[in-house]
Amino acid sequence: MYDAIVVGAGPGGYACAISLAKGGAKVCIIERNGLGGTCTQRGCIPTKYLHAMGDLARRTRAAKRHGIGDGTISINYDMLSAGMRGTISRIASGMRLQLRQHNVDTISGEASVISPDIVEVDGVRYETRNVVLATGSRPKTVDLAGYDTLTTDSVFELQSLPESILVIGGGYSGCEFASILNALGCRVWLAEAQGSLLPGQPKVVGDTIEKYMKLDGISVFTGATANARDGHIMVGKDEIDPEAILASVGRYPALDADRLDMLGVEYSNRGISVDARMQTSADRIYAVGDVTGVYELAHVATRQGEVAAHNMLGRHTQIDYTTIPYCVFTYPEVAMVGRLEGQAATVQMVASAKANCMAQTRGFTRVYTRNGTLQGALIVGAHASEIIGEAALAIRMGLRPQDVADTIHAHPTLPEALADAAAAAARMQEATESCPGPE
Repeated sequence: MYDAIVVGAGPGGYACAISLAKGGAKVCIIERNGLGGTCTQRGCIPTKYLHAMGDLARRTRAAKRHGIGDGTISINYDMLSAGMRGTISRIASGMRLQLRQHNVDTISGEASVISPDIVEVDGVRYETRNVVLATGSRPKTVDLAGYDTLTTDSVFELQSLPESILVIGGGYSGCEFASILNALGCRVWLAEAQGSLLPGQPKVVGDTIEKYMKLDGISVFTGATANARDGHIMVGKDEIDPEAILASVGRYPALDADRLDMLGVEYSNRGISVDARMQTSADRIYAVGDVTGVYELAHVATRQGEVAAHNMLGRHTQIDYTTIPYCVFTYPEVAMVGRLEGQAATVQMVASAKANCMAQTRGFTRVYTRNGTLQGALIVGAHASEIIGEAALAIRMGLRPQDVADTIHAHPTLPEALADAAAAAARMQEATESCPGPE
């Protein structure tokens, strides 16, 4: 008998299985579509590989301005795709090795949870003390009459790059795909139904990214929907003729409603309901990752998996969502963490020595404070995703902006921009405290 059977080997399921095994539990993990789940196979990893290649293409074109080359590039998409698949394979192989080294049994196939005690795969039943549902999510689609529409899964199956493409949806995924495909040489239209890109985030973020996208030649439509009319594609009042269409309009949880009803597991359209221990409404059944509908981020799923494992091991751990980094891999990148409200201090990236050395001065760094402590950070700039971790730690530890400013940062580096923004916030705070209030 297993101590736990984990259904799904994405970031959440994988982290849960490894954590359980490290705690001495006997664990089995079941996956039907490749180790790593959506993140490794059809999400984070392939997009970030393509983002890195797009960045290389952009820098190669820009090198002419610095006396290097003539600014022309050619893209062999067969080789590019092979590199992407090779990266996926290496990461999945590393996961398989880790599971083997921690004595986690791995089964390939379709799992059916019969009860909290039994999981069936291809007619074979396995007994367990706990079940973890980590079945992930599926991409939503858009129906345009007469047109085949790619999803954020199927786009990676393209055999060649389209000459032009319409990306429907200006959330984080749509913005990433639009940026990457543009960098790789496609003519790109991006349509978002809301009033700005990255809806749900501060408007300044979407407006800033829209500005840079337009400078890069992407046609951006906000407050506009795409429709098929008389054999043509209309975005708002504009008629366009894309070779391909990509729907990037979100994902929905991959759950079996009938099975969950039978098990007594509560759920909604958003996903499976869980508490702070990742426990579902059914005893000894846990859920982690996209299937819970609580963020759709690999690093959140990973932490959820660890929390679920700790509770199955009797450690009584609860998850904390207050300092979750959120990154968008556009050009430049966007990264944010914490609460983006309160007193704000901003430093433009053009003031960064390293950004100037890199000739990548787009964007800004902004920190938010309240009652003398850091509570949020927003970075738009080169390698923003690599800087945000320091801000997340500072916010989680309740540091003052002066604490970050007083920490010596290596020069010249991009994280100096965060220290400069913190220093500006500290000065603002000092000025506020020294200014006498009305008598």
